[in-house]
Amino acid sequence: MSNIRWAILIATMMLSMTAHAAEALRVEIPPEIQSQVRMLGCDACHGWSRTKFGPAWQDVADRYRGQTSYAYKGFNIDSAGEKLPLVAGLVKKISKGGKGEWNEYIPMAPNDPQGIHAKEITNIVNFILSIPPKK
Repeated sequence: MSNIRWAILIATMMLSMTAHAAEALRVEIPPEIQSQVRMLGCDACHGWSRTKFGPAWQDVADRYRGQTSYAYKGFNIDSAGEKLPLVAGLVKKISKGGKGEWNEYIPMAPNDPQGIHAKEITNIVNFILSIPPKK
């Protein structure tokens, strides 16, 4: 293949990837949130717009949009769920973990059982809930 064809192929692929990235991130992610996500390791299991082991944050925002409460179930299979205000419930789920609600086989691992990073987790949850709907 000639050098010109390779250059055209590579340029086309790069434009495609750039367009996909622009589509995926429709919201400006504040540097503070990016830093907290990295510090707490949230991005190991969650993507901004793509599902990894856990749901994409876009999907979390879409699922809980308009809701005011959350039923925290923890790891107790028989639990009916402790009803909490939405943000407090999601912070508790992230902090203490619980059975999988998005995939029954993959639970949310405890990330801050002692509550040391409650402020950072609350910031992340509030940001995720502010993500606009998918178009």
